[in-house]
Amino acid sequence: MTLVSCALHELGHLVLMTAFGSSPQEIVVYGGGIRITPDNKQLSKNHELVVLFAGPAVNFMLCLLSYMASGGGFFCQVNFLLGALNLLPFRYFDGGRILALLANGKVCEFFRAVFILLSAVAMIHMILHGTVSISFAATFCFIVLSEVIY
Repeated sequence: MTLVSCALHELGHLVLMTAFGSSPQEIVVYGGGIRITPDNKQLSKNHELVVLFAGPAVNFMLCLLSYMASGGGFFCQVNFLLGALNLLPFRYFDGGRILALLANGKVCEFFRAVFILLSAVAMIHMILHGTVSISFAATFCFIVLSEVIY
């Protein structure tokens, strides 16, 4: 179900990318998700913002439809979390790219640092209370590594 939600998220990006006259140069499926590399045709800033918002918007719409049809459930939760996670202001996620288009470098770095700090506090809190989530810990490590490497 999570893979289907990820695929639909990326389909949202692809549909609007092609609607604006761009096409994917490469689509890679790997352990961290799915990465779409657009062709060399430049989209306007507004079109790029719409394409970046399209993936999370698909997840939020699927969540809403699932909630209206069956009162929520796992599919609804997966889509809500996937949409929200992708809007976090990290370079690797859609939210980081949106932030980079809307703000200067120092503002981006500030937001990224604040969110890494908040994630670290949440991880420490979970560890101290014995409720650490392996997937949260793995995601946190992935985010920190991606911020350091890129």
